[in-house]
Amino acid sequence: MNVWPLRFSSTRRVSGSWRKRDVRLSALVLGLILVWSVPAVAQPERRPKNVTGVVRDLRGQPVVNAHVFIRNTGTNIIRTLNTRDDGVYSIRGLPWDADYEVYAEFRGTESEKKAVTSFLPRQDNVLNFDLDLVVIADVSVGDDDDPEFETFDLVQIRGSFDLPTGIPAPIPAVLMLHGYGETRSVWEDLKERLLVEGWAVMAIDLRGHGGSNTKNREPLAPDPSWRQDARQFPLDVAPALVWLLSQPRVDGSRIVVMGSEVGANLALIAGGRFPEVATVVAINPNLPDALALAGTAQNFSPRSTHLIVNDQAAGTRIRNYVTGASRITTQPSNGGTIRWLAAPNTIDEILRWLRDVY
Repeated sequence: MNVWPLRFSSTRRVSGSWRKRDVRLSALVLGLILVWSVPAVAQPERRPKNVTGVVRDLRGQPVVNAHVFIRNTGTNIIRTLNTRDDGVYSIRGLPWDADYEVYAEFRGTESEKKAVTSFLPRQDNVLNFDLDLVVIADVSVGDDDDPEFETFDLVQIRGSFDLPTGIPAPIPAVLMLHGYGETRSVWEDLKERLLVEGWAVMAIDLRGHGGSNTKNREPLAPDPSWRQDARQFPLDVAPALVWLLSQPRVDGSRIVVMGSEVGANLALIAGGRFPEVATVVAINPNLPDALALAGTAQNFSPRSTHLIVNDQAAGTRIRNYVTGASRITTQPSNGGTIRWLAAPNTIDEILRWLRDVY
């Protein structure tokens, strides 16, 4: 310790190489002294992680009974929580040394995925989720009240709701979706047959059609581009199903969505997206339009399906996406819904499918 200052200062009596070596040695010794003199840094306390938050729809309303999935990305083990009446979920005591992926889901609609990482020693983690849907909080529940509600983008949807007479609750129900350029009136003949068969029937005017002709209190007219726009007609279906399921005499385990043309495409999407939909009837669907309305082919997975088409090959292409029971009925028909329903045996085939399913 007493030698190196003398050598460092006596630069004239040693060679250049020895001077460089002494400087390096001096720096090394000085560094060791500094390291020894610095106190040890305290490691952060590792405590179990807590995750909590709220799930809301796009109006900021809480979503009750939404599913929240917490996936350990290392083990791929998933824990599932349900939100309370205030939309809140909470889990405590997750191991601190794991990474987690968290997201919410309700009626087939998923939120973005968020991460809780082991690198951050934060014990309490608040993750809120907004779902691309609207939950109807206040709905009429009287037997004679017709549907009237707003979508999350403020389109006023109107429709009709009829119950069969002499049928005890719970009653199976059908939601009917018309084609482009039509109104719910195209279903009148089939509606009467369904009522006789003991089905409750709800029919709506899709946005821009019939009585559903305002958006944020401004006039609304349909646009042909909506046939492939995932942000237009598909937004009418979820609140319609919520309204239907809110009716006290309706059997929530036996819901059918039936549609024609663009309504058929929506029915197919609903059949895969909403677990409450037990089966669908799709009259004259169009596969490219249906895939566009669904967003991607990954989001198009109808379950139990009856396809009514004028070409077997077209029906087969759609059936390749069906994950459950299916049937294809071919009819040499063209034109709108009324002409399809007027074709021989079309209504009989629809009723036969419903009897076979239930």
